[in-house]
Amino acid sequence: MTTNNYLEYFLTLLGWLVNNGLWDLLIGTGLFALPLAFKVIGIWLKVREEGADEGNKGMLSLPRIENALYGAFFVMVASCVPLVQVTLDTLKFDRSRAQTCGVWTPKAPGDTGYQGIISSLGDKTAAAPIWWVVVHKLSKGVTQAAVASIPCRPDLRQLRFEVQRTFIANRALADELQDFTNDCYSLAMYQWKQRDQGMTKDRKVLSDISWIGSSTFMQGDYGTLQSRTPRAAFPWNNARDSGRPDTGRGGYPTCREWWNDSSVGLKKRVTEEVDEGLWLRLSAAMKLLGNSQATYQEEIIKRLVSPANLTISQGGEVYRGYGGNADMTTMNAISRIGATAGSAVASLGAFPAFDAMRQALPMVQSILLMAVYIMLPMILAFAAYEFSTLITLTFVVFALNFLTFWWELARWLDSWMITALYGSDTHSSLNMMGLQNTSDDIIMNLVMGTMFLVLPAVWLGALSWAGVSIGQVINAAIGKGVSTSQQAGQHAGGITNKLK
Repeated sequence: MTTNNYLEYFLTLLGWLVNNGLWDLLIGTGLFALPLAFKVIGIWLKVREEGADEGNKGMLSLPRIENALYGAFFVMVASCVPLVQVTLDTLKFDRSRAQTCGVWTPKAPGDTGYQGIISSLGDKTAAAPIWWVVVHKLSKGVTQAAVASIPCRPDLRQLRFEVQRTFIANRALADELQDFTNDCYSLAMYQWKQRDQGMTKDRKVLSDISWIGSSTFMQGDYGTLQSRTPRAAFPWNNARDSGRPDTGRGGYPTCREWWNDSSVGLKKRVTEEVDEGLWLRLSAAMKLLGNSQATYQEEIIKRLVSPANLTISQGGEVYRGYGGNADMTTMNAISRIGATAGSAVASLGAFPAFDAMRQALPMVQSILLMAVYIMLPMILAFAAYEFSTLITLTFVVFALNFLTFWWELARWLDSWMITALYGSDTHSSLNMMGLQNTSDDIIMNLVMGTMFLVLPAVWLGALSWAGVSIGQVINAAIGKGVSTSQQAGQHAGGITNKLK
């Protein structure tokens, strides 16, 4: 028996443990036979209503009672009596998709945050009826085959979420970035404006000079501009620093050295703020997409040193921004922060909400499956072990398991749409904050919500075409399950906006 996520891994065992307890209760109290008694009484009463021409009432009722009891006993033995052992050792966490695509390497369930609860269930043993074991394996097999038919594609949306949640935690580094902005970027931008006089039309150049690590400035003004204060990480160099006071606290690096030094440069230290695991996932994803390492690294660094990011990570106290004003007066700084923050309001509120929704959907699926496993003996007993009820429940289990395919398909489509909308030279696929093209970001958010919620809803509703009216119930349960987390994410985004 396989599972598709960490929560399902132990909730499956928990569901069957409770299922076994309820079935033992029905057996111990004799309640399991009560529905059969009512069924026999019902058949007898119906036979008594037959006319005299139908023949002897006893002979007429006997085959009907036999057929009802044989069918009920079959349903009971096949779908209620626990026969197949279920433990954490017999459950397998499915890694086939990750191994096939080779983009990420999921941890074993015991190595995650669920380790405590998994350890507490490690010695527990349950049993599942043979019917549901077969249904589980068929459902997972069909789902895995359907997922395998989807071409490999890295989950760009999730990578964007992870990068968005990456901040510069070191206050000293954030302060030094502000110094670099004042000493280097603002002056370089001022000098460029004086030379350009609004003549440049090249969008690549205009996009490049919009951030402090501009290659245009690295090749030009940053080679002559220097830090205004000594930097301990850069030793005194008489040829470079002559004419400046030697305080004994370091030299005055050029802006190019200050940013690019392979040991203590700002670029290297900012890069180290990103988790190594995220760099590894980004590298695998970008190689699969055919993008160079330098391209996405620059985009991540650009995101980390952006005014919006530094304002959030340092509580709104550090980064006054950059982008065209050499005169960094107090009012100028305030207006710059306000403009940047205002541009990101919509995205900052939406991103946490959608991230929470995506994380919550598989969790809701796992909880619903556990609930169904627990309810199986009670529902079948209440239904007097009818074949029709068994078939309906089979559809329910299959439908819930197959939701995994629709979410994988939605992720694949979402990644392709991100590539299509953000694949130009001036519009990065790692546009983490939604500042480069607000209209496209709004469209993508709406389409994403449609794919992750509406596609499963259509699937569940389509089951009614097969005569199984379960779609509305399951869809309502999933919608209610993710709405709270989505609202919480939206609230988190609102708090972030207030900080800005």
